[in-house]
Amino acid sequence: MKFLVLFTLFITFSAFGQVPPYLAAFDAKVYSLKTKGVKEFSVDIKSPKLVRQLNEQMIFGKVDNLIFRTYWTSSPERIAVEVVGLPEGFKEVKEELKLSIMTIMENLIPPTTAQKFAGYQLNQGSNPKEYLATDTTGVAAIPGFTLKFDGQDKLIEVIGKKPVGTMKVEVKYEKPSFTDGKWALMSSTSTTTENGQSLVIRRELSYGTSQGVGVLSKVSITSEQKVLGDNSKPLISEEEIEFKDYQINTGVALKYFLGDQNRVKP
Repeated sequence: MKFLVLFTLFITFSAFGQVPPYLAAFDAKVYSLKTKGVKEFSVDIKSPKLVRQLNEQMIFGKVDNLIFRTYWTSSPERIAVEVVGLPEGFKEVKEELKLSIMTIMENLIPPTTAQKFAGYQLNQGSNPKEYLATDTTGVAAIPGFTLKFDGQDKLIEVIGKKPVGTMKVEVKYEKPSFTDGKWALMSSTSTTTENGQSLVIRRELSYGTSQGVGVLSKVSITSEQKVLGDNSKPLISEEEIEFKDYQINTGVALKYFLGDQNRVKP
């Protein structure tokens, strides 16, 4: 009744030396579970929309409950996902399901700008609130980015310099009470245009508390795809990803990675 996929996060740092102090200062002000002293946790991730889709396709018969049980440790940094609630077998389908949920892991464990742009040459832009990240390997899908900050030295926009088309990500940070003065990502809007089409993906993040720690509780995702210059209605889809049953610093994730036979909750 479960399918295990294990990921080890290989966090690399730029071959060009230390992250510029400006970006390092921003990273230090961003809230994450790591900044709250969380060393390990587990959480159940659910997608009601995905359950509905599976039941429409009848690949597994009737699916009552689908859980992406996720385990994370900080040292070494590892993340593992088990798909729970489906019949044995169907390995390739489960791989695809796992990949669909991995796209939101960045919201659960936010990487720093140092991690996001590892391998890029970082230089001051045309003003003190702007940085340029340039790929020097020649193999990156997006060879360059422009990072823009506001008057509070808070990241507000990332523009990708693509060989074809455009890409822009707008981010909004706030300081909820549980962050102790740090910035928490509240929303992001990604706009990509290519080959006469545009795709806009909006994410709204909601937070709650678990064991006295502020945690991600829901990500609401809206995607809008349309043909540029076409007056027809865009294709819009919506989804909510839920994060439930956190186990923080209880040893559950550590036991999981150590191979404890009792690691999966009933």
